[in-house]
Amino acid sequence: MSKIIARLLALFLLCLFHPDSAGAQQGGRPLNLKLGDAVVTGFSGTLVPDASKPRPANKSATDLTFINPDGPSVRVIDVSRPGYVWDGRLFAAPKTFDVFAKDVGQVFGVALDDSAQPNIYVAATSAFGLNIVVRGRDGLPERRKKGAPGAGWMKGQFGLDLQGGPGSIYKIDGRTGVPMLFANVTLNGVPNPGPGLGNLAYDAAHKQLFVSDLHTGMIHRFALDGKELSAFDHGVTGLGAAKLAAVAFNPANRPDIASDRFDSEKPDSWGFAPVARRVWGLAVHEGRLYYSVVSGPQIWSVGIERDGSFAADPRWELDVPAQAGPLPISDIAFSQKGAMILAQRALIAGAYDYSAFTRPGEPQVFRVWLKGPNDPPSPGRWKLVPEEYAVGFAGNHRNTNGGVALGYGYNRDGALTTNGCEFSLWTTAQNIRNAPALKSRLDPGGPLVVHGLAGMPASPVRNFNEPPWVSYAVDYDDKFDDPRAAGHLGSVRIYTQPCAAPTAYGGPGYAANAPFVSGGGGGGGGGGDDPKACFATGTFECVDGRWVFKVTVTGASWANTVTAVSLTPPITVSGGPFSLSPATIPVNGPPGSTGTIEICAFNAAAAATGKPYDCCRTKVTVTIPRRACGIIK
Repeated sequence: MSKIIARLLALFLLCLFHPDSAGAQQGGRPLNLKLGDAVVTGFSGTLVPDASKPRPANKSATDLTFINPDGPSVRVIDVSRPGYVWDGRLFAAPKTFDVFAKDVGQVFGVALDDSAQPNIYVAATSAFGLNIVVRGRDGLPERRKKGAPGAGWMKGQFGLDLQGGPGSIYKIDGRTGVPMLFANVTLNGVPNPGPGLGNLAYDAAHKQLFVSDLHTGMIHRFALDGKELSAFDHGVTGLGAAKLAAVAFNPANRPDIASDRFDSEKPDSWGFAPVARRVWGLAVHEGRLYYSVVSGPQIWSVGIERDGSFAADPRWELDVPAQAGPLPISDIAFSQKGAMILAQRALIAGAYDYSAFTRPGEPQVFRVWLKGPNDPPSPGRWKLVPEEYAVGFAGNHRNTNGGVALGYGYNRDGALTTNGCEFSLWTTAQNIRNAPALKSRLDPGGPLVVHGLAGMPASPVRNFNEPPWVSYAVDYDDKFDDPRAAGHLGSVRIYTQPCAAPTAYGGPGYAANAPFVSGGGGGGGGGGDDPKACFATGTFECVDGRWVFKVTVTGASWANTVTAVSLTPPITVSGGPFSLSPATIPVNGPPGSTGTIEICAFNAAAAATGKPYDCCRTKVTVTIPRRACGIIK
């Protein structure tokens, strides 16, 4: 009882330390999400001490640095109008709505429901550290690295003003923009003690929300009134279904911030579930809930019954390919065409100075496809070789922070078009433009230190966009002076409507390749040509009742193969790669429509080695003939 009283007293004192934050809202500002808007979670930032004032004895500037409760933990970013085709430069996208740490604390997971004005749901996290304080001799909060009697959570760590905590889900009303406590996730009535929640997934068919708990390893499902409906235990039910040894929840693995066994710099003391039962990323797809398990890592799924409950059919889906490394999958997305897109997050770190919330690593974003009838036999339903995206210019182009979502495409004027469903991919990322070796090309396009969103075409993967000159870079906090920051971004969701079902891969209304446009190489209006120069010409011919564009490439005698990508919807390109003799490329679109196709000419043998290879990029303007193929007028 004395411990409970001490905790309550500590929390009460923390509220007194920040009297101006009680009941904080968004000032009545409506939310009003627009199609294509990005909803992004991230660290809210810090309040540093006044450098002009003397510091107390034995106190460093870091000791006096606190979470900024007035910083944004959630931002709505308008990515609809860059005004130019993607070329790697900084896109100063407007931030149209913020949710502050004083209301919801630090959050990672995010989901949108399908209301006419979608509500936003966000989940409490320890991904940006666990910061504790005690009451100092002067009555003000004093930072502690280790747990101590009377310790409480720092203001802005969790949404204490809304009666939230480490296991809280918050709802931001889609009409009013007011944040509120949606639910506190518990197991047998016991709340989450610190590790927080993983990610969220909305199930539109059953109007329910799924959440993963990083302390217990459970997946909970909630009705939209905040009532818990049931929970799923992967460590027992999932592993048991695969005839693997169960890993049950251990209630004794509970951290205590009143004890010096808790260390804010050692995540192993925070009470995370064992990796074999720790679930993070979630996604609903075709009547099943897909979820990631940190051990492996692996992807599993469990069916969703007609009444929305968990089915008794959990199954292993895939082991994350070894090429991706042993980093957890924190987010999952599915395309309309059935591709599963996975985003990793580097391992968590406890940073007393708030700089690096993740350890050094190379987290990747990659997609996997279901196996076809001609694929070689292998365990499971998914192809063994993933397709990786190049994220950011820094290092080995593996700079994701673990959030991923699909969005709309852009036309030749750099304006979002809702006709381009799932034409773009967005991922949270760090140091997106920070590549000293490319500084001369990147400098004209804005600051190099950008932490926020990396946007790119959804179709071309690493081999066709590396370095990722065909991209946008959006900064989260519009500060460009923190190159040491690591892991400061969370997850992302794009407000979209469901795509029209494609008739086939690359069928009408759904391009085989995204309508991406490459610009001048990161320079905001022309930053240098590709090192391999070539020129493409072509003419339309009617072949077997359909128009094909016969392309000849000059200036690259070593090239014998091309890929083609439409830059401007509604023109689409089907299939590829194509042998260059000349290349016969199926092009679809309304009669008389004009657009641009980007050609990548390369040597097939060089590409087959799996090593980097030269790709000569060039663009050609095409106009679909007005007459029907095969009809002479």
